[in-house]
Amino acid sequence: MPDIGSPAGFDLATVLTGSGLTLLLSAGIARYGDQFQYTPAELYGISGAALVVVGVLFGLLLVATGNR
Repeated sequence: MPDIGSPAGFDLATVLTGSGLTLLLSAGIARYGDQFQYTPAELYGISGAALVVVGVLFGLLLVATGNR
């Protein structure tokens, strides 16, 4: 029986959550980006890098604990 949560080989809940977080970050940068010393492009880059680091660390934690 295939996993209903991963029909295409990736976890749909994780993808949807990540997409929602990305949209919220984008909206926040578009709305409040001018209040920071960085340009919007730099804020997008910083946000993207932070999300990648958090994702990799979380993935490594799951592997280390035997959950993946």
